Amino acid sequence: MELQQSPGFVIWLTGMKKAGKTTLATQRAQRLALAGRPAQLLDEDGEAKFLLEGLGGAKDDHAAVVKRFGYVGRAVARSGGIAVCAALSPYRDAREALRKDVRRFVEIFVDARMETLLQRDGKEALYRKALASELQGVAGVDLPYEPPAHAELVLPTDGETVESCLTRIFQVLVDGKYIT
Repeated sequence: MELQQSPGFVIWLTGMKKAGKTTLATQRAQRLALAGRPAQLLDEDGEAKFLLEGLGGAKDDHAAVVKRFGYVGRAVARSGGIAVCAALSPYRDAREALRKDVRRFVEIFVDARMETLLQRDGKEALYRKALASELQGVAGVDLPYEPPAHAELVLPTDGETVESCLTRIFQVLVDGKYIT
């Protein structure tokens, strides 16, 4: 008896905080669901935040976030769904390990210049505080953020509209034969 490969897959949006991962992941998951595709949003700033419990900002903790989100994402994909994951995931090796485990994996680097991140900072003032040395442990400031080496798509969100980014994500999914 031959088993067919599941049509499910994982979309992994990585990038620094305030780059636009949540916005794009939420919109993409909603549009996939509206098109009749079972999609599950896993956002570290949303309902999936409980997967971060007990973790801090150390490299091992960031790797644990990728493993936890990856475990859930794999389960969604194996059941034929689409896991749309939005996670900082600042270390390349953790993302590459997940890519090997998942196989049907689309990595999207959501990129923005520091000036844009500062503009989007809001009340939290995460980057302002980190750049003023009032806050420690911020990826891209005093901790590394390692951009993907093999992302299927790089989205410079400070130079493109949300709609343009969503269209480009859709095109990558079509070109990669993840969706028809």
